[in-house]
Amino acid sequence: MAFNVIKFTYSKTVIKQTIKFMKTIKLLAAIFIFAITFTSCTFDDEKIDPATEAYNKADHINGGIMYDKFWAAESDFDQANPVKATINAKADFFRCKQCHGWDGLGNAGSYINRNANANRPNIAAGNIYAMGQSKTAQELFDGFKKTAGRRDISYDLTTYNPTTNKAEGDKMPNLNQLLTDAQIWDLVKFMKEGMMDVSELYDATYTGTYPTGSMAITNVGKDGDAVKGKSYYNSNCAACHGAKGTTLNGTPHLIEGMTIGQFTRKKANEVQHKIHYGQLGSPMTGEFDITVSQMKDLYKALANETNFPN
Repeated sequence: MAFNVIKFTYSKTVIKQTIKFMKTIKLLAAIFIFAITFTSCTFDDEKIDPATEAYNKADHINGGIMYDKFWAAESDFDQANPVKATINAKADFFRCKQCHGWDGLGNAGSYINRNANANRPNIAAGNIYAMGQSKTAQELFDGFKKTAGRRDISYDLTTYNPTTNKAEGDKMPNLNQLLTDAQIWDLVKFMKEGMMDVSELYDATYTGTYPTGSMAITNVGKDGDAVKGKSYYNSNCAACHGAKGTTLNGTPHLIEGMTIGQFTRKKANEVQHKIHYGQLGSPMTGEFDITVSQMKDLYKALANETNFPN
């Protein structure tokens, strides 16, 4: 009988301890669930920087195409936009590359001798490649969005004269009248991630000052690997341009009177952009994923006058 009483008492103690333990578990579980819920709400309510989100969504490929000609069919510009007629009438007053150069160096680079005339403005000062690397994405976007000091789409460019009437024509166009915010972010991304530092691709000597200066290109491809470059050319270019860069789809062909090799050696500033983003208005699409190292290798191969003659 005594044994049974002790057993009963022990069982009650175990039950009490078990109940207490279960209550503790429930309390900890409630605290855990509350913490998770509170944390989740905090994350859900946390604001995402719209500029960061817009930049992350931006496309440097479209930006690179737009830098050449933002209203080209290859870009995402609305081809039905009636403003195209106005732009086409004076195209070089709207193309980014026209004022800043294929190399992004403005009037201190490859366009050091590109005089203005009735159909094209003066070349802008400043190195926009360096600007793209030094400024934040938001600063670049804000610069594109400025309206002060910008040329309105309504301005009559037929009155432009680089000697007597150049102030308005030399201004950057008001991009708010031409591009969406998303397209401007594409240009920003191109400046920060898509532009190539041409000083890594070739050496250039600039003599004099704009607009009567001159440029001499040497050491095309610099320390690139010509063997790798020739392999890249064979895989990506030869089908259209031929083994030696002298044909187009099997027919003798020159670009501005030059073979591919000769054109690259003379206009290394321009070729890098055309390879990267394509020759607009032609079947030649860009090598959008090409790296600086691959471009350097390709340039090194094209610098060889035996393999790629004049």
